[in-house]
Amino acid sequence: MNYMEIGKYYYIAVNNENRMFMEEVMIYGDNHMERSVTTTLDTERAELFDSYKHAKELADTYGFKVKKIRADILGLGSR
Repeated sequence: MNYMEIGKYYYIAVNNENRMFMEEVMIYGDNHMERSVTTTLDTERAELFDSYKHAKELADTYGFKVKKIRADILGLGSR
């Protein structure tokens, strides 16, 4: 997912240190790809999920928990 829709809820997977799940994909040539799972504190780099189910499946795989977040702009409905 490359963008967040204002006012929409998303899900993220976080570990016990509140670091967010991030998957990096590295492509080498036409036929070789590597995936690396890491964590980040940068909300722009964290993996966002549209559905709780998908986030929960991933969180369970890696021992993370799921948190719900909302994309908003201060002054346009944020508290």
